Amino acid sequence: MEQTVFNPAQMKILQMMSYIKTPQELENLENVLSQYFAKKVDEGIDELCDNGSITLDTIESWGNEYLRTSGK
Repeated sequence: MEQTVFNPAQMKILQMMSYIKTPQELENLENVLSQYFAKKVDEGIDELCDNGSITLDTIESWGNEYLRTSGK
């Protein structure tokens, strides 16, 4: 059986999870983590816009893309 090796960030999250006692606390932690990663995405998009890699038109065009393929 292969052993899973956790990096320091994963270990910290696992340690924090020991304090979660209720479903509401778990939901709160999930929300905080979601907000953190959403902020990181926003910062990354802003950086790409600032350096000219993408434009607001590029972002708008993503909303019109259809990326699903048929399962056939």
